[in-house]
Amino acid sequence: MTFAILVGKIHWVQTVSARVSVMQAENKSMFHPAASVEVLVIGGGVIGSSIAYHVARQGRAVLVVECGDVAREPAASWASAGGIRLWEQDPPEAPLALSALSRWPTLSEELDADLGYQQGGHLMLAENEAEAEQLQALMERQRALGFADLSFVDRQQALCLAPGLGEQVVAGIFSPSSGHADPRLTTYAFASAATRQGAIYWTGIACLALQRVGDRIVGVQTERGVVQAEQTVLAAGAWTGELAATAGIQLPLKICVLQALLSSPAAPGILRSVLTATGRAVSLKQRADGAFVVGGGWQGDPARDGCSYTLRGERVERNWAIVRDLFAPFRTLHRLNAWGGLQAQSIDDLPLIGSVPTVEGLALACASWYGFALAPAIGRSMADHLAGLPAPELEQLSPQRIDHIDPARVAAFMAAPDI
Repeated sequence: MTFAILVGKIHWVQTVSARVSVMQAENKSMFHPAASVEVLVIGGGVIGSSIAYHVARQGRAVLVVECGDVAREPAASWASAGGIRLWEQDPPEAPLALSALSRWPTLSEELDADLGYQQGGHLMLAENEAEAEQLQALMERQRALGFADLSFVDRQQALCLAPGLGEQVVAGIFSPSSGHADPRLTTYAFASAATRQGAIYWTGIACLALQRVGDRIVGVQTERGVVQAEQTVLAAGAWTGELAATAGIQLPLKICVLQALLSSPAAPGILRSVLTATGRAVSLKQRADGAFVVGGGWQGDPARDGCSYTLRGERVERNWAIVRDLFAPFRTLHRLNAWGGLQAQSIDDLPLIGSVPTVEGLALACASWYGFALAPAIGRSMADHLAGLPAPELEQLSPQRIDHIDPARVAAFMAAPDI
């Protein structure tokens, strides 16, 4: 680890530690079992904290219970690579993505915090003519969903956006509204903004079981006693399915592990855009300190305890090799770190956001592959949904759809080995 990276890391830890101390101090006087609360959010990650912020902003009483820190290892809010590249959407998620894209440019000002946000665009590459044709078709489909800023670029235009691309790159799609941000800073920013709006945070307190009376969820049993709630939101990421099961609710969710890699620093600013490739599993973004974060959906293996993981060395190496092939400036760098993040994966690879149809008083917000980038929109839409207001962005993501999935398909999904 170089001295520059070490100093940057120490500064980041000091900043985050200060934010945690402020949150704990703000909530210390309220740190007691609540007899009743309007809205209970289980999970203080970026999605849970965004929901809490938007609910509190409506003037409703909200309590967030988080078993660790609000951006704890190895939860997705701690581990995310931080990409805000939302135009690669299936139609059901497109309305949320469009809403989120409109929020990110002014979100730092709204939350009064540095999010590490950079709007440098997203460049998806094609490495041969067949892939270029696929990109053309993808662009037209995404434009039809409302992503109007997409443009097709040839090799020379791609090189202007990202000098140093491999010789095999022939074309790309560019979206200037995309970018990336720091997931941990963003999570703390939402949590801090939520507390300023009146939300209460219990951190380091585990939720043991949902409290069910008949066909209604009435709260949760925590390490500090029972909390009763008019509405309970499960936003516990990878652990959502486990908590739902304590009330006899079986969700078609599995825990998956997404790997991320960190490079040594290069000169800051040599890559402004997020880079991906249509034919290979890779994403690349450069942080302000010059280091690169590498992702792309490569999966590790969750442990039996559901709280830890292992990465596969060959997948780490393959992910790294793809970037070296695509982006020449990367070839002089070395790998500093590799980590994984746990998240929930649904049976149809779409998030579950909205009320659970089989019981009253319970809503879900989990299992989005783009959860970090969508968080501003998920929070606002869920707050409206909980308040009984229209939330059209959630219509196609409702948990109601799981009632119509063949039980045999669910059983096969749950039993299938990890990829």
